[in-house]
Amino acid sequence: MKISTLSAHICLICAFTHVHAADNVILSNLWINGLDRNTEALVLQQDNQYYVECQILNSLNLKVFLLKKHATQEQYCLVSSDQIHSSFDNASQSLKIDFPAEYFLGYSNQNTMLQPDKASLGAFLNYDFFYDKFDQGYEFNNFYELGIFKDYWLLNNSLIYRKNDADDDSTGVIRLNSSLSIDFPQHFTRLTLGDNTSIYNSLIDSFRFGGISFGTNFSERSDFIYWNTPILRGSAIVPSTIDLYINGVSIYRQNVTPGDYTLQTGANIQQSGNAQIVVEDILGNRSVQNFPVLINNRLLKVGLNEYNVSLGKLRFNYDYDSNDYRDFFTNVYFRRGFSTDTTLGFNGSYSDDVKNLGLMWTQSLGRYALLDVNAAGSSAYGNDGYSVGASVSNSFDSFSMGLSTRYSSEDYQSLGYTQDFRNPRIDSLAYLSFFKVPYVNSVNLNYVERRYYPDDEVPRNNSKLLTVGISKSFSRRLSFTASYFKDFGDFNDSGAFFSLIFNWDDNKNIYLDQTTDGDTRLTFAKSSPEQTGFNYSVGAERRDGEMTYNGFGLFKTDVGDLTLQHTQNSDSYDSRVSYRGALVWLNHQVNLTKSVDSAFALVKVGDYKDVDVMRSLSPVGRTNKNGYFFIHDILPYISYDLSFDQDQLPIEDKIDYSSKKMVALNQRGYYIDFPVIHTQQVIVKLRDKNGNLLARATPVYLDQNTDQVYPVDQQGNVYLYGLLPKTYQLSTQGDKACHSQLQIPEKTSTTTSSQVIELTCK
Repeated sequence: MKISTLSAHICLICAFTHVHAADNVILSNLWINGLDRNTEALVLQQDNQYYVECQILNSLNLKVFLLKKHATQEQYCLVSSDQIHSSFDNASQSLKIDFPAEYFLGYSNQNTMLQPDKASLGAFLNYDFFYDKFDQGYEFNNFYELGIFKDYWLLNNSLIYRKNDADDDSTGVIRLNSSLSIDFPQHFTRLTLGDNTSIYNSLIDSFRFGGISFGTNFSERSDFIYWNTPILRGSAIVPSTIDLYINGVSIYRQNVTPGDYTLQTGANIQQSGNAQIVVEDILGNRSVQNFPVLINNRLLKVGLNEYNVSLGKLRFNYDYDSNDYRDFFTNVYFRRGFSTDTTLGFNGSYSDDVKNLGLMWTQSLGRYALLDVNAAGSSAYGNDGYSVGASVSNSFDSFSMGLSTRYSSEDYQSLGYTQDFRNPRIDSLAYLSFFKVPYVNSVNLNYVERRYYPDDEVPRNNSKLLTVGISKSFSRRLSFTASYFKDFGDFNDSGAFFSLIFNWDDNKNIYLDQTTDGDTRLTFAKSSPEQTGFNYSVGAERRDGEMTYNGFGLFKTDVGDLTLQHTQNSDSYDSRVSYRGALVWLNHQVNLTKSVDSAFALVKVGDYKDVDVMRSLSPVGRTNKNGYFFIHDILPYISYDLSFDQDQLPIEDKIDYSSKKMVALNQRGYYIDFPVIHTQQVIVKLRDKNGNLLARATPVYLDQNTDQVYPVDQQGNVYLYGLLPKTYQLSTQGDKACHSQLQIPEKTSTTTSSQVIELTCK
């Protein structure tokens, strides 16, 4: 019997070898562009040309659709042509192929951005209670913010109640905001209906209004790079490493596969200077490219549009009047990145009383500076005016500088202000900061100048303020700052301020402040960035010969923050207390928590209590008696990994997954369910058709699964585990094969693993 089997194998091998020899098919190792890919493939040789299995080439990230297939055997692709060079090395039995870069699938990291998840239906109520008692009276107010959300929309309404014993007219409830916002994250846009604030730009200040607003919101997204960071494009014929250096400092590194690559270099770059791209392949070959660069978030990516369209009624005195809506208006804002160095835009606004039109130009001046120029005209209340402004700024390795100035004619008016508002004639700012200065760490100089037109009704003071500041760290615990100011304007004032800071430990500091006017202040403070704990400070101040004492305490808890503050001197006192928190509702669960300033999630782990829940592998708490836990302070547009400790579940339970990634929108809630299936263990006593117990060690199978065997023990019992509520087929094999059905009901409190079920195997 053994001899005949061996002979058959030998014949098969001979036949296989004969066929391949006739077709010139050989089994060969593949070398691609000088690299041993450690991959074997069948190679067909015909007319001095080589064909390789298409499936193998596809697994090596080659564009198989660009290759010509064999006329009769389409599983082979041609690797010999004018562009593709191939040769066979008999010594190593290897086929060596050189592909151009365009034949590889390539690499790109531009489309890896995650889209936010749709929020579950839920709501939150933020509240802030404030009470201030001072020697002349008291002030009390309550702030409430109600938010209802689902998917990508948020309905928001906020109001405040004020009471002041000195002013009865200010007592009452004021509606601050009522709005419905809908995000379209795939398009980086948002639609808002109701109260809103106009988009800020260099041509027009923000103003409040009630109406409709639609436009882009990508500047709010931390995951989207909207400015002119370098996009590295090129090709590689072998695996390579791409490095970006700016001013000799490594900024970015990425490994790429063979082919064309497109790399977005990241959101942490805001620099200027000399850039250098170094490409080094796996064989050690290196190429270097140098060019000047200025990267700034004021310069939009090429082809990217930023826009907003708003219309409605202007709102004034929103914090004291619920319904002070006045003139109808329309405002259109648009900017576009025309190149990596140039961004252009405009803003136009219209109302019955005020019309504005302005142009914006942002230009990179090589690696040296960023130039912003804008000009606007107005027609307001029967008068025409104009305004022009420019700014130049940049940051270098050892210093940063900036200069901005704006001139406005006397009759220039901007939308959103009352008729009696007057713009400054000249508004200028200049700053210069030096880093790595010998003997001191940094030196900062700032100059602000603001000059107004003469006005007999409402005279305004001109100001020319120069400030100079230095800072010095003597050690890890001790640092010093000093600043000097000089007002060359109408006030003609000057002075200096000195501060000595001693770090007691990581959370405790002592501050000693002194001014040239003779004022002294000493403060001891303890602060921690943790979400819960106690922060406090105590201090004393001597001003104009009088002593003032103050104390501050912040109790941070999971359900809100309590703040206490008291200031006392010989003539007056001021005591304040405030409490800030929120009530959230999600998936029929209610929870007290900190104020909802960002997103939150409700995690459910079956019905198990005291299971550790983690956010990005860091424990944040344990589930309650119903298996729920709220996770707060989830920042928008950041990918989080929410998970739980599956080792804390009973071993017989089953789960489909123990972690889930999520990306949130701001002030939304997300329900994360981790289903836990409670499996059962049962004991089955199987008898044959004659009523006899099955023999010991008889293998029993569930649903014909022969990979899992359940043997019969000495008492005729079969122990089955990991069972779900359903019907199973029990079977045996061999000469006495038989079958039986096992019905597993839902698990109840009376179900025990010691119950024995008797079945007949037929």
